[in-house]
Amino acid sequence: MPRLILLMLIVLAPAFHSTASAEPIRVSAQSDKGMDPVQGRQQAQERAFVEAVFKTAQNILPAPLSAPRSELLRQFLASRAAPLVHSFQEAAAAKPGAAALSEKTQAGKAPSHASDLAAATVALELTVEVDRTALRELLTRLGLLSGGKHPGGFMLSLGRGVSEADLKPLADVWALQGVARQAQAPLRVTLERVPQGYLKAVLWQDAKTYVADGQDVAQVWLDLWGRFFSAHEQQPGGSGRPLEISGFTQVDAVLEFTKTLQGWDDCLREVRLGTVDIRQGNSTAIWSARVTNPERLATRLKEYLPSRKLTAIR
Repeated sequence: MPRLILLMLIVLAPAFHSTASAEPIRVSAQSDKGMDPVQGRQQAQERAFVEAVFKTAQNILPAPLSAPRSELLRQFLASRAAPLVHSFQEAAAAKPGAAALSEKTQAGKAPSHASDLAAATVALELTVEVDRTALRELLTRLGLLSGGKHPGGFMLSLGRGVSEADLKPLADVWALQGVARQAQAPLRVTLERVPQGYLKAVLWQDAKTYVADGQDVAQVWLDLWGRFFSAHEQQPGGSGRPLEISGFTQVDAVLEFTKTLQGWDDCLREVRLGTVDIRQGNSTAIWSARVTNPERLATRLKEYLPSRKLTAIR
């Protein structure tokens, strides 16, 4: 019987990935003054989505970004936030005119002039579930999760049809990625315009080559480095390391902890349940995982395990 349960655990473990990919986060936002209520609600909602995605990104990052890079990340996510929202619901009813009418409301007075409404805003408070899996992939492609494997610099050669002036849109992209153009660097990049009229970029790292093409220089650059940063060799944490936990009293608790570990995407990746030693009242399970932030993992285990009477063996 224990062997059957063990096989069931190994088969069921991967199914937890999707359920751990969304995180609820509570945010508030408001529209510009004087907007039509419907348009104002839409604007406030879009701003709440951006805030939720940005805050989730900050939670995933291994370390805080500098203020300039943090603002660049917010701007980058602004146009990409909506597709990263898994679901949402209002945590509090919308408040039309909250900013302009707050003083009068607090004083027990009703608005008496059209100018009060013209200066009003629509305020929303939402609970938003952000797709952490998709967001983490985006942050990975930006190089923000590379840790010690981040290259820092690159050599750039311009080919036919491309001038230094064409690189101006890349200034903010380089700053966000944390890369800089250097006279000498292990990574070499070429950028040219091919006879067909589109741009082609190639990145060389030792024997590996990455290629991207397109019409927009910024998008070509993001595609090129996205391929590089998301390559398995560039992921932090090395190969999978075992994590052994004892003290489980029920099989369901092992399954639940698998889901919890897969949700700790700020310090773990590629979580896989391996073997389970099922004993009456004290089962032990071993997972393999790529540890990207050992300090954060240690903190999470310290907070999670004692209250559940679980013990980390390794």
